[in-house]
Amino acid sequence: MAICSFVAILANNYLPIIRALYKKGKIMPDIASIGAALASIKTATEIAKLIKDSGASLEQAEVKLQIANLISSLADAKIELAELQTEMNQLKDKLNQRVSVKWVKPYYMMQSDAEMEGPFCPTCYDNNEKMIRLQGSGPKGWSCLTCKGFFKDSEYVTPAPIRFS
Repeated sequence: MAICSFVAILANNYLPIIRALYKKGKIMPDIASIGAALASIKTATEIAKLIKDSGASLEQAEVKLQIANLISSLADAKIELAELQTEMNQLKDKLNQRVSVKWVKPYYMMQSDAEMEGPFCPTCYDNNEKMIRLQGSGPKGWSCLTCKGFFKDSEYVTPAPIRFS
């Protein structure tokens, strides 16, 4: 509204000055001067409209900026929620693993349905919570290819010494 008032004041003040100067003989009433005056008023009106419209555009830009910030915040929240969901699933898997892992001296076994799976390396599980399957290496001896550990269970039979003749 202030801009429209500015244009009205400009037009109301500018035209009487032109009229007064014309009556005093200070300016010539030619088409070029009247055209220039009208062009000046038109330019001032266009500038005022532009300023008025830019004010609305600025408000719209601010609203759009706030909406963009809101969308960005929602995207960040969605990413964080997805990360939390992933972490929660990992923790559930870890909990289920802990429930199903059983110590059967000297290694771990995993209970799945009605079967026991394994054996798994106790060193790797105790230190890193990794389920590394042990490899059979002789009569009831088990070795871990990751930590290079060797485990004997109750049925371990010491191999006979090798004799060289």
